Formats: sequence, structure tokens, C-alpha cells
Amino acid sequence: MAALVGALLVPAIAPAKSGVAQLTSKKSKPRTKFIFLKAKVGSDGFVTPGQPETISISRMAPKAPIAVFIEPPPTTLQCGELYFCDVAPAAPATGAPPFVANAKGRAVLTFVMPDSYFLETDPFNPKIRTPVTFADQQRIHIDVQGTSKIKHVRRESFGFARATVQLSSS
Repeated sequence: MAALVGALLVPAIAPAKSGVAQLTSKKSKPRTKFIFLKAKVGSDGFVTPGQPETISISRMAPKAPIAVFIEPPPTTLQCGELYFCDVAPAAPATGAPPFVANAKGRAVLTFVMPDSYFLETDPFNPKIRTPVTFADQQRIHIDVQGTSKIKHVRRESFGFARATVQLSSS
């Protein structure tokens, strides 16, 4: 008898639960989907401080504003073992368009290579920084980062290229 009563109550409760779930899903905000993309950055492999440089980017978040940074890699003695190195932001060259990816996530950017980066010598006070100029034949990373949100889909992308600093053109 108890099994019969239980069998009759289960179908009566199930439609009520599904109806409640439908009401709450209509009222709640749609969730934002997150996608991480690994961008590809192309460079000729050599940069000169103070001169315009051009890089190409693909697999970036579509229509994303792009930030470009130059950093010495953590394998540099002063940056990885002894102190911390800040990235040097790069700005668009004069007359170049702003750093924005197209609808397919591609861009060709021209920026002016920074002359120096900052070295944080006190780990307890990051405001104490010393400017350091890039050295000849120093290895660097050209980092790019971009974020876009289109129709409840947020795309975050990051990529880098390796390059070598050349102080003279000879």
C-alpha cells in the first residue's frame, strides 16, 4: 500500500518542480560564457629602442582593444633572481591606428619601442623603482593582451613573441 501511495505522489510532485525551475530561469540573468584564447604574435625578431616596430597578431579576441607590453624575460639575471622588472607599455606610433583587433581577431600593429623599463629594487615598496635601458642583444618578450564581450560571451586573449634588442643598425 505504501508503494502505491508513493508511486501516485511522485508524478504529482515532478511537474511542480520543473515549473518552478522554468520560472526562476526566465527571471535570472543569462550567464556570461568565458573563453580563453592563446594569441599568435609575429615579429621579425629584432627591435630597436625608440624606433617604430610592426607586429602581426592572430587568434585574438574579436574587436578587442589590445594592450602591448615589452618585458625582459624572467631569465634575465636582474629580473628573475635578484629583483622584479616591470613591463614597459608600448603606444601606437604617430599616425598609426589604435590597437584594436578586427572581427576575425587579427591585427597589424605599429608601435614605438620603449627605451627603458623599470627595476623594482625594494620588494616591500614597489614604488621604489630604477629605470634601466635596454642593452644590445638583450632578449625580450613582446606581450599582447585583449578582452572583448559580445552577446554574453567574454573572450580573454594573451600571447607573446620573442625578440632581440639591436642598438645599432649595422
